[in-house]
Amino acid sequence: MLIGGLLAALLHVMFTRVGLAEVASVFELGLLTLARVLLLLVVATLIWTPIGVAIGFHPRLARLLQPLVLFLASFPANFIFPFATLFFIHSHVPIGWGSILLMALGAQWYILFNAIAGAQTIPSDLREMADDAGLQGLQRWRKLIIPGIFSAWVTGGVTASGGAWNASIVSEVVSWGSTTLTASGLGSYIAEATARGDWPRISLGIGMMSLFVVGFNRLVWRRLYALAETRYHL
Repeated sequence: MLIGGLLAALLHVMFTRVGLAEVASVFELGLLTLARVLLLLVVATLIWTPIGVAIGFHPRLARLLQPLVLFLASFPANFIFPFATLFFIHSHVPIGWGSILLMALGAQWYILFNAIAGAQTIPSDLREMADDAGLQGLQRWRKLIIPGIFSAWVTGGVTASGGAWNASIVSEVVSWGSTTLTASGLGSYIAEATARGDWPRISLGIGMMSLFVVGFNRLVWRRLYALAETRYHL
């Protein structure tokens, strides 16, 4: 029903106010932003999941660091954007890549927090059994850690991707003084339409982003949740 309503709204805007050519162009911009979100998730997973598991396996360390991770997840990352923008300008970092870093400032912590939480749910006797069986390296991850944290990682991935999509609106267009850096993407399209007060294009941009988010949730995240319940479950 929700997707049908979004499609109906998009079709109304498409035929009455904007045009098919621009709708196709906005869809391509959505693909660019989707690529940034996916790259963020992959990099954050590779960096923070091992760290989160290491923290989760040590209760004292988890008690010490979990409040810090929660604070970082709730901290308004856009406060850091001006300083990051200044860094991009002076270091000549393309904003197309820099916007991924800006989105990650708030979104990546959900991966870390849920990796810690998932590792804490793995029973200590299973970990001891894995040690006794000599499971090490990739084999230990495949047989013990991934099944133990997969459900928590999916939850973190859903939250992080949602946060990244929201952050794209303020991450793909950033300013410092008279300098404005703009990355091609759905977020910058919405931001620029909002700055002009162009309601048809604001509606188109938000509707398209909603379609991407809801569609990805149904096609990917829902299946991963089902996989977590049926296969990767302790």
